[in-house]
Amino acid sequence: MTKNLLFLFSQITKKKLHSQEPETPQKKLAAIGAQLREYREQQSISLDRVAVVTMIRRNLLQAIEDGQLDQLPEPVYTQGLIKRYAEAMGLDGTQFADFFPIEPPPRSTTKLSWQNGPQLRPMHLYLFYTFLIICSVNVLSQLMGGSLTTKNGTGTKELALEQEQARLAQSASKNQKADSYDAVEATRTGQNLDKSGNKPVMVNVSLKDESWMKIEVDGKPEFEGTLPSGSVRTWQAQNKLVVLAGNAGGVMIAVNNGQAEQLGESGVAKQVVFTADELKPSAKPKNEG
Repeated sequence: MTKNLLFLFSQITKKKLHSQEPETPQKKLAAIGAQLREYREQQSISLDRVAVVTMIRRNLLQAIEDGQLDQLPEPVYTQGLIKRYAEAMGLDGTQFADFFPIEPPPRSTTKLSWQNGPQLRPMHLYLFYTFLIICSVNVLSQLMGGSLTTKNGTGTKELALEQEQARLAQSASKNQKADSYDAVEATRTGQNLDKSGNKPVMVNVSLKDESWMKIEVDGKPEFEGTLPSGSVRTWQAQNKLVVLAGNAGGVMIAVNNGQAEQLGESGVAKQVVFTADELKPSAKPKNEG
């Protein structure tokens, strides 16, 4: 096989002497691939078997044999593929790989010089500084204006939040008074604690800390929003009442005038469901979810 390799190199040397064209990586790869293919076919070895032994994809081996440089990776990796292919055939892989040299990329000889660039005159510098100052003033003005707008918007939101809390507190106070009056009337007449007299599920909710709440009465949304600390609300249902709180630790809940209990842990969302079939007067809340 060494004779074959020497024959390959001699043939390439003769071609170089008789041709004025320089040897390119494409031509070197074609010569290497032809030699490897010839030896493989002489040994009656299939390309698929070479792919299994070398663990190189078949299309890459085919590209080496066909001299298709554009189908192969970078030259340094191509050298490694050629070496593994040759060694799998029992040849000197180093000689085959060295015959396909890695050509370093051409270096640029262009030198940049400050003197070759455009020269700035005093008038140009003056105009540049003026433009820079104008841009800086505009940017500062926008930043200051945005800061004032943000402060005004924050103040408006705080005022709106205070108004909403006052409205909710006033509404809770009215509801509490109405519920107290209904409780007295129900106790005096011996009727159920319900305005309609036919809703056996009643839930009293009092907030010791602000929390988002969602209430469903008999499968229909009844309330959704944020209740501030100190709010007291009452909801009644005929069959089922669902209470969902975003801050379970800030919600105290009592069912059918039972003892108020904390819904859950602080900062944790929790949902409870009350049904008429499972509740009796003074029953404790049944937590779900």
